[in-house]
Amino acid sequence: MKMSAWILLVLHTVILLLWVMNSKYLFSFFGVVVWAILVVIGFIVQKQLNQRFIKVSLLASSYLLVVLIGVTVGIYYVTSSMP
Repeated sequence: MKMSAWILLVLHTVILLLWVMNSKYLFSFFGVVVWAILVVIGFIVQKQLNQRFIKVSLLASSYLLVVLIGVTVGIYYVTSSMP
């Protein structure tokens, strides 16, 4: 379980970097689905961890991705409502 948590942390970091770079791969339908699935898996895995450092890191990373999803949706609606 510890190895899967580290892999998830790396994948969350990759998503963060793709979000900052405004990557078309992340904002495609497939990218958004993978993004959402990784967030859900991150919350599930952190519930089953015993080591505090990895658990807190994965929880913070998952919440950061949820915030990024919210910001992305907000940006989409703001820009689509402009004339």
